[in-house]
Amino acid sequence: MELPGGLLANGQLHRDFSFKPLTGQLERIISDSGFALHSLAEQVTVILSHALHRVAGHKADEQSVRSLSSGDRQFLILQLQGLIDPSPQWLTSNCQACDEAIQFQIYPANMPVKPAGESFPQTSLTLSIGQVILRVPTGADEERMASTHNEKSALEMLLGRIISGNDPAFDISSLNNEDIDLIDNTLDEMCPQAANSASIECPYCSHQQSVAIDHYAWITRKTRQLDEDIHTLATHYHWSEPDILALPKNRRQRYLQLIEHSLGRYRADDFIQGVAG
Repeated sequence: MELPGGLLANGQLHRDFSFKPLTGQLERIISDSGFALHSLAEQVTVILSHALHRVAGHKADEQSVRSLSSGDRQFLILQLQGLIDPSPQWLTSNCQACDEAIQFQIYPANMPVKPAGESFPQTSLTLSIGQVILRVPTGADEERMASTHNEKSALEMLLGRIISGNDPAFDISSLNNEDIDLIDNTLDEMCPQAANSASIECPYCSHQQSVAIDHYAWITRKTRQLDEDIHTLATHYHWSEPDILALPKNRRQRYLQLIEHSLGRYRADDFIQGVAG
């Protein structure tokens, strides 16, 4: 599989990536990531560094995941979500016209993705402060920006990180509105990005509307399913939690199906014996 952007190494863009086999250990890391980390950007870095086997020609680690563009990281999170649960995801939104609740479904791994532009991952730009080099934001930028809650400060911090000029003393705060618009348009053209909205029609009033989609919501969604799976397997097979978490997900699900099948058979036998008695 290929990233929509990639990493530049020795003048060549590398787009390959592969995931490790999905196990309960990874699911545990995902479910617990929000407790020990301070920002969503850090969660994404930790999750992807554990989930990926290789990325852009190298063994995946936190440093390589931080170096990925924001668009590539978002794309990988969608692919991982689809790997963990390939079934359609049902979402709910209130109609913008009649306020009725609308349900619709998406397949995260199949969301449309805009590939990186020809100048990815950086390009030369002429601004009011002179000639500069503009690069795409990365995971490292996201983590750094998460340290400030002031929108203006966060923007200035980001611009200071992704823009480099011939004059080391150039002042980011001196950028005018035309500069900001040019930077924004250039980044939009250069950066890969998954679709972050869906066009739906209200079944009640037929109003066509665009609904925003949070591609990271599933990471923070609380679920007890993994704990319930562990409890069921430990109860019936007397395996330890580390042994259960080490199982590939498809094998864990197969054992759970066998348990359900056995319980169903036992209940049927009990019912038949009860009727016969």
